Amino acid sequence: MWNRGDRVWSRFNLEMGPGWVVESDDRHVVVEFLEGGERLRFAASTDALAPLVVTEGAAAWLEDDGSSVVVEALLDGDRCRLDDGRVFPTVAIWPLPERENPVERLTRGDIDSGAHFLNRLEALRLERVREADGLGSFLGGRIRLFPHQLHAAEKACAGDTVRWLLADGVGLGKTVEACLIMNRLIHSERAERTVVVAPDALTVQWLGELWRKHHHAFVLLDEKRIADVEREQGTAFNPFEVHRQVVIAIETLCADPRLVTMAVEAGIDLLVVDEAHHLQRPLGHPGNPAYRAIEPIAAQGRGVLLLTATPLEDDALGFIRLVELLRPDAFGAEERLLERLEDRTPLPPCTSATRAVDIGGWPPRTPQPVEIEDTQWQPFERLERAMRQREAETPVAKTTKARLVFEATAAPSMVPKILKGDSAEIEALAAGAALKDPRLAYLIEQAPEWRKQGDKTLIFVARRESLELIKTALERRAHLRVALFHEDLPTRRRDMEVAGFTLPGGPSVLITTECGGEGRNFQMCRRLVLFDLPWQPGVVEQRIGRLDRIGRDRPTEIVYFRPPSGVAGAVVKLYEAIGLFEQSLGGIDRELRHIGREIERVAVDGPESLEADVFEAVLANAEAARTRVQEAAFHQLHRDPYRQSMAEEILGRVPPNLESLTRELILDAAAAFGFEVEPQRGEDRWFIALGGEALVEKLPGVADESRFLGTFSREEAVANESLDFFSSGHPLVEGVLEELQQGNRGRTACFVANGDEEVFGLLALFKQDGEIEVVVVDGSGRQRPDLAKALMSPDSDLKPADGRRWAMLPGWDQAIRRMAAALPDRGIPEALAAFRINPVDPKGGRSAGQ
Repeated sequence: MWNRGDRVWSRFNLEMGPGWVVESDDRHVVVEFLEGGERLRFAASTDALAPLVVTEGAAAWLEDDGSSVVVEALLDGDRCRLDDGRVFPTVAIWPLPERENPVERLTRGDIDSGAHFLNRLEALRLERVREADGLGSFLGGRIRLFPHQLHAAEKACAGDTVRWLLADGVGLGKTVEACLIMNRLIHSERAERTVVVAPDALTVQWLGELWRKHHHAFVLLDEKRIADVEREQGTAFNPFEVHRQVVIAIETLCADPRLVTMAVEAGIDLLVVDEAHHLQRPLGHPGNPAYRAIEPIAAQGRGVLLLTATPLEDDALGFIRLVELLRPDAFGAEERLLERLEDRTPLPPCTSATRAVDIGGWPPRTPQPVEIEDTQWQPFERLERAMRQREAETPVAKTTKARLVFEATAAPSMVPKILKGDSAEIEALAAGAALKDPRLAYLIEQAPEWRKQGDKTLIFVARRESLELIKTALERRAHLRVALFHEDLPTRRRDMEVAGFTLPGGPSVLITTECGGEGRNFQMCRRLVLFDLPWQPGVVEQRIGRLDRIGRDRPTEIVYFRPPSGVAGAVVKLYEAIGLFEQSLGGIDRELRHIGREIERVAVDGPESLEADVFEAVLANAEAARTRVQEAAFHQLHRDPYRQSMAEEILGRVPPNLESLTRELILDAAAAFGFEVEPQRGEDRWFIALGGEALVEKLPGVADESRFLGTFSREEAVANESLDFFSSGHPLVEGVLEELQQGNRGRTACFVANGDEEVFGLLALFKQDGEIEVVVVDGSGRQRPDLAKALMSPDSDLKPADGRRWAMLPGWDQAIRRMAAALPDRGIPEALAAFRINPVDPKGGRSAGQ
């Protein structure tokens, strides 16, 4: 029975330090621990508490001033002398709890349950398995495992300081690679202060990726959060000091130069920049605002990850500038930057740039052109013709005319808004085209059929007006729920719309403007509908890239419309000839930028009747560009690039039984700790709760009364993000493993087994350089590796025994000390068990004795 004021320590939570009893009754005892002042409630009969005893040689701290001291000797009158000669009352000394040698515990009969001992052993084994020959923490995320991503992450993390450019092709998972790298650096304490910089439209998506897939809770450092810091801490306080893991928009960073200075002063351990191709620095120029915001932070020489969607072949100078940010020491005079490419000088070893062809590609694009009767296009043709007949002599007038022609083919309702009502005839033509839009009629007819098939459909539009028009039509005339994504929605609202769309019971259609084409993943969609066609092939490619991504297991349907004539019809034929709807541009985006200018020229100054060969020269240039890029061989300048032949070796390092081992250990340990564990409907789903009946007072990294609904299956976790993924990095998994390895439970035990000879001995677990060594010593003091192998075999019938009975036998303590003295000099064992092997019964049965 504990009394108020008793000084105690927790046998199972040494990190909490000493404490004293503040409340005690027949049922409960409440202890306040000095480390953090935390109070915990225990059952009155708990074996978790032990009296705090001052012993000679003990490390302690002095109550008067909190200084660290060592007790040299115990004196009469409840006094003690410290190693510096001072003498204090014993009650003024607080010895620091130390983990007791399991030999001493076993000798005096302080024996844990066999289940806890075996859990500890399995935890040590799992720790070794989880290393996965260097892949380790990369395997903990809620992601499918692709070898090229593991290859990039492993290469990037190989050095002491990670400074790397991720330049994989569109859809190959640069964000996943960045998260893998971040996860390793954070868990290995190499990136305590981490900042992710991304376009504003992608900031919340980054927060979600880091939390849902890797259990990292970053903070969005927006204007409101910065204002909160200033209000609570003062205007001089650094928000990067307050929040150590943040996501911030590049727009926010550029708008307030103070933030760049503060980031430099705080000392960012890892800077991650998404869409880094927006950092531009032409020759002889200090760089655009985005470049100037990032450069001072990157120049500190700490960790930097840059993600770019623009390959070396497409923008050589822009790419080299990004490499220069990472490795300024590798470049000389500015005018020689491009000479490196001409000389085929390999890039510094800080880039990875996997292409789709390097991984064997993925399911094809399947164009689905929509043919509509020519008569239904006549309102559009009349409006386009009227716009092309307008006079335009000056450059400004030509630019306006080009826009009018595009809007006439894409969003007729925009034409009067541009002209501001200067022609009733034009207004009538625009209204007629908008009212009888054949594309809209097609969607009203087809979208309900797509929904019946269980399909998700993404519709891209160039203008917000088209988005609203489609939304109204589908809701009122097709009776469909529709999700929206456009630049005027707040960032959080956009993410809510996307989240609802991805749910199985959510809307079957999402309509988005171009802001949905950058960084978003709509891979779950069956098809993409191009309601209109921008005059830049790169923009169309960016739209398609939202679906046409790695991991896709079915073809990407691309629905587009074929007007019979006019500029719109000519653009469709040009894009078909380029192969845009059938294959990726493959690094020629920049080479094709002139196509937009040529389309504008034809729209403004071209002949009234556009023949099939109107873009013949453009097509020839596009084909030449593709050939030129393919023959440039710039890809060979990347060091140690990923090759498809590497896949088998990389994936071969992933332990095939990792999920099952984790499941077995965590469920067994949770049950042994007294947690509530209930299987749920569905594949490998479990409910685990830390209730009031738990035997563990506090699980490291897990809040009291926590509840989890999750799975140990990677496939199940990827398919259903509402489930927790019980894997490396998950708080429950890491908390259980830390408790099993660092806690005091399961450090002693007694077992019985059957065998060929009668043996009484000790089984010791040692941990050396991450390896687990099992040593067995028999009663005569001989080491028995044969018994160690047999007892640790999966086929062993090792069973817990009543060790307290054994400890009462005469000579027990002498026997344990004698065998412990024969153990190898490996330091203090992680755990120690006494065992007895009973010989096989001569009559053919097994002995049941202990």
